Amino acid sequence: MTDPHLTRQDEDISASEYASDSQLEPYAFGNWPEVLGLALTLLLVWLTFALTG
Repeated sequence: MTDPHLTRQDEDISASEYASDSQLEPYAFGNWPEVLGLALTLLLVWLTFALTG
């Protein structure tokens, strides 16, 4: 089963259809997942160097 909406390229989608699809997106997290991921990565690197001495 293939969904034609999943295989269409950006060039095949009109601007109004793209805008309506982006408004229907239920998740709008902003930038905090990237900031949290960066902070946790830095913490992990720091812990690695701090505990291996």
